[in-house]
Amino acid sequence: MTASATFTVGSLTDTLTVVDKQRGAGTTVTIPVDIYDVSALNVVAVDLIVTYDDTILTPTSEASVTTAVAPGPVVPAGWSVQQNVTAPGSLVVSMASDFASTLTGAGTLLTLDFDVAVGAAANTTTPIGLTGVELNEGAVSATAIGGTFTVLSIVYGDVTGNGSVGAYDAAWMLEYVVNAAIDPPEVVDFPIETTAPVWAPLPLTKEEALEVADVVTPDGLVTASDAADVLRFRVGLIGSLNPGAAPSPGAPAFAPVARLSASSTSARPGAWVTVSLDASATPDLRAGEIVLHFDSAVLRPVDVSLRQGDTADAAWRPVLAQHEVDGQIAIAFASARPLEGLGGILDVTFEASRSISRPTESAITASHVRLNRSLVDTGFVYAFRVEPFQTRLMANYPNPFNPETWIPFELAEDARVALRIYDISGTVVRTLDLGQRPMGEHVDRAHAAYWDGRNQSGEPVASGVYVYELTAAEHGAVRREVRRMVVAK
Repeated sequence: MTASATFTVGSLTDTLTVVDKQRGAGTTVTIPVDIYDVSALNVVAVDLIVTYDDTILTPTSEASVTTAVAPGPVVPAGWSVQQNVTAPGSLVVSMASDFASTLTGAGTLLTLDFDVAVGAAANTTTPIGLTGVELNEGAVSATAIGGTFTVLSIVYGDVTGNGSVGAYDAAWMLEYVVNAAIDPPEVVDFPIETTAPVWAPLPLTKEEALEVADVVTPDGLVTASDAADVLRFRVGLIGSLNPGAAPSPGAPAFAPVARLSASSTSARPGAWVTVSLDASATPDLRAGEIVLHFDSAVLRPVDVSLRQGDTADAAWRPVLAQHEVDGQIAIAFASARPLEGLGGILDVTFEASRSISRPTESAITASHVRLNRSLVDTGFVYAFRVEPFQTRLMANYPNPFNPETWIPFELAEDARVALRIYDISGTVVRTLDLGQRPMGEHVDRAHAAYWDGRNQSGEPVASGVYVYELTAAEHGAVRREVRRMVVAK
């Protein structure tokens, strides 16, 4: 419901509107007064009286001087704003300027700041009215229509707005955290910002929604610890999510303990690089956040996981969320129970690009680590180098051998591969057609070429020196590599 005043000059009709608002007890609420486009009226003066319930709302002031009214965007710079509370529940406002600075366009004419009484009863609705509205000292008259302000009754933790608090709310909080942690932050709107919750008449503002999510120990932030508190509340480990209603479950007895490390399976394209956040020594660990930065042309995230602790911990596996964008990955996790042992180690695994064609140096850095509610300083940098594959033939093993050997090789790209084995006179003894093989190393016994020491007819070859040749057909070109080996009987 809104408070409106309608005024007419000739055939032109315009409306002044007090926007319905809601806010919690003990807070400050800003109420806009909007106006339709009055450019054609050449308005240079506005007078009005705002009426309100003074047991619930008090206009803001400084040193006993009322400061509640501020001009809005449709008011040109230089306008004078005079205001005063003439009687309980009555705020008189007078605004004026020279004739060259008229009101322009539609939008907010002014805003009203009220302090909401600490003891205001939740869900109380009170009228806010406009009386004595005059533009240009009555050249345009208006009639007031009552509007409303509602004392908001917050259900802390209920960011979905359905009246209950549970795991879905925790999941929404973690989604907010991982989006807000990247640079620049990405805004996630909670459901209570787009649709009125069951416990409020209007959708909530961003400020109000963050207040709903900032539970138990309010610090002006929404963190993974807030999601952990929601889970704790849902399973009955704490009795309330209201700020100050329960001891902070996220504050450790000692400083958080974290160690960042990294390792790589190899320095080749396709290698896996794993960054590990070991927070297992942090007391009472229930929540964590980290942001890693990487070159997306070199690496791509392939897995994010918390290691599984003992059997008891497995029943309390944390909720985990991640968000990747522009060479950044943000991760947050929350648990109702403390994470102990291996359960406090987070692994983030990347894969090196398989299309790297020249030696490439890169690094993974961390810009943000939070354990429970505490930020952890980190200068973590993991520098690594990726060496591209080349087409080459390697030494067979064992060598000398009898009767079998394995011949490893490497391919710079997918290729059709064959191996020819020659005796010392240059005669082909055996051809091993390996077919199409993928780019990369083929070095272990499952992937290397295998020779059983027999010729093309299946007969064992004699002792002596043999030559083996790799041919790899790559995009119409054939690469060749030659090495020697010894059959010793």
